Amino acid sequence: MATKKKIWWLGALVLSAIFFMAWLAGLLHFGKIAPGLVVPRGAVPAGRVLVLGETMIPRELEVLGEVISPSLAQVSAQVPGKVAKIWVEAGTRVKAGDPLVTLSGEEYQARLNQARAGVTQAQAQSTQASANYKRFQYLLKEGAASPQEFEAVQERYKSAQAALTAAQAQVQEAATLKGYTVIRASAAGVVAARKVAMGDLAQPGQPLLTLYNPDLLQIEGEVNDSYRDRVQVGEAVKVAVPALAWRSEMALAEVFPISQSASRTFKVRTVMIADRKLVPGMFARLSLPLGSAPGLLIPQDAVHLVGQLTMVKVLVDGQATWRQVKPGRQIGDQVEVLAGLQPGDRIMLPGD
Repeated sequence: MATKKKIWWLGALVLSAIFFMAWLAGLLHFGKIAPGLVVPRGAVPAGRVLVLGETMIPRELEVLGEVISPSLAQVSAQVPGKVAKIWVEAGTRVKAGDPLVTLSGEEYQARLNQARAGVTQAQAQSTQASANYKRFQYLLKEGAASPQEFEAVQERYKSAQAALTAAQAQVQEAATLKGYTVIRASAAGVVAARKVAMGDLAQPGQPLLTLYNPDLLQIEGEVNDSYRDRVQVGEAVKVAVPALAWRSEMALAEVFPISQSASRTFKVRTVMIADRKLVPGMFARLSLPLGSAPGLLIPQDAVHLVGQLTMVKVLVDGQATWRQVKPGRQIGDQVEVLAGLQPGDRIMLPGD
């Protein structure tokens, strides 16, 4: 008797384990309807029936891109000098003429002082030479001076005038060099980056700052070469910057004639954008129109998510079955169906 009980308990345990493993494997559904199974007639919900037909659907090519600034400019030093003051930081908005960086200017001030002293001396010599020239003009008329004496005085006068002009040019040059010690913004913009620190030795041509105009931005994308004959300047494209949930529609302003040999793509750029929420370097997407092609569209409310599957109720011989479909783009309140349905299929829509 004890042996029979052991056998009975062992059989029940094995049976329970089998049922448990079948449940874990998803073989038991307990009220759920598996994809493709017929829904009992009594379970068919009330609703409308739509007979599917093909329609012309606009096609788009989505390409990756970024926000760029064609006005992005490097601000460089024009004379050597130690960085004495930095007026701005990254993100500072500046106007044309605002100081950005000041270099030490003692050497250039000394040159300017020396040039000014040279002008003072040259002016004195010019004044004396001018007075002699006028005096000898009078003496020549009165016959009190020979033409040779007058010519010598005239040459000294011209030489003094030339020396004064040269001294004045040196002052202007020295003043210009001293002016270069204060690097100023050539136009209004935003400081994108600062590349020097206090005490650094700046050299001519060395970038100190980067500026860009936030009102002159574009979105640039790269398009596969196979689509070159389908992309034109002036064509309206949809653009998006996901980080800001920013969307717009604008025309293409540039289509580059040269392809990138490494990627076999060519660049396209939109018209200028004046939106200060955007900054250069942001990731963007462009959707380029490629005409229309026939396809299937169904209402959004006809699509159901069953677990991780996209399902639609299809009427077959008066009975509703779940059918898995592959959705495409959403166009308004409709969804494109790429696979799983065909023209003539009857799908169920929710009741009003």
